[in-house]
Amino acid sequence: MNKSPKYSHVQLAFLGFVALLIGIVCMLDVTLVYGLPALTSISESATTGNDAGMLLPFALGCMFTFGISYVGYCKVERILTRVMAVGFLVVAMQICDSVYVVTERVGLLGLPPGVSHTLHVAGAVLGFGSMFIWIAFFFTRGVPNPTRQKLKRNYIYVICATLMASGIILFILGMFGVVGAYNVFIAEEFMLIPAGIACIVKSELVMKDKEQ
Repeated sequence: MNKSPKYSHVQLAFLGFVALLIGIVCMLDVTLVYGLPALTSISESATTGNDAGMLLPFALGCMFTFGISYVGYCKVERILTRVMAVGFLVVAMQICDSVYVVTERVGLLGLPPGVSHTLHVAGAVLGFGSMFIWIAFFFTRGVPNPTRQKLKRNYIYVICATLMASGIILFILGMFGVVGAYNVFIAEEFMLIPAGIACIVKSELVMKDKEQ
């Protein structure tokens, strides 16, 4: 594996803060600024028909840009982050089903709402699933003579990946109506907040090796 270049650490920190804040910011903007009911999912913010809908596509665009440009440590990792990027691009292109959707054709491809929703969910599962695999297996990869800080970081990655796995399961159940609607927003936060924390730790913005 190649040593990750310094700018990858900057990218990781940026992605971390986007993932950490996007759900909270979307919820606060929709409820406090526009006075709308609480979101059932972060994706619902893009269907509200007001300026709050601009936040999610912007965040997804940042995540897409990260995924296609991230160098990482090896070819497999680069492929995985590009798959993640494609998933989040699909989420940005086609909106989810929502009480705010009143037209017969929606999204960049002009699909019926039901088809758009299915494609949106598929993109989210692809994006979040790839992100989970990336964090669970590449962040924790073994290195010769790991430092004490590296071992601590690996412990955090395992906790974050476990929370993300729980969030993915709840997300899939929620998007198809198996559990309550608001559980989708909770599930998304269970995926995004741990992912954000893991990326910030991976960037070594915090918990940097003292030997370096």
